[in-house]
Amino acid sequence: MGQYLQIRVIAQTYDEAGAEKQFPKLYALAWPVEATPSEGPRGLVELAGVLDDRIRLGDLPAPDRKAMTPGLEKVTAAKMALEGALGNRDPQAADQASYQLEDALGELEKLAPRP
Repeated sequence: MGQYLQIRVIAQTYDEAGAEKQFPKLYALAWPVEATPSEGPRGLVELAGVLDDRIRLGDLPAPDRKAMTPGLEKVTAAKMALEGALGNRDPQAADQASYQLEDALGELEKLAPRP
């Protein structure tokens, strides 16, 4: 890094609308329709974090939490692997972890209750 330049390796969802179409139940669970929508990105990394909070903190009925917890653990592990690879400035590992995160979200989508 230079004196004024910072080098970053980031992961961000370039098509949030497409991601929401791919994981509609998870998006509905993470960001229910509100009169005033929350601001900020609604990408897959953010989705993983919000789902972790909502499921672990009890925002769902107990049977739904129990059914989704194994899938959530995979999502959380993949998100942590992605963040670790980004922190280590390892784009190859980050790329691999991004696929793992998408796959884990796909599995969790199947376990999610209907909105």
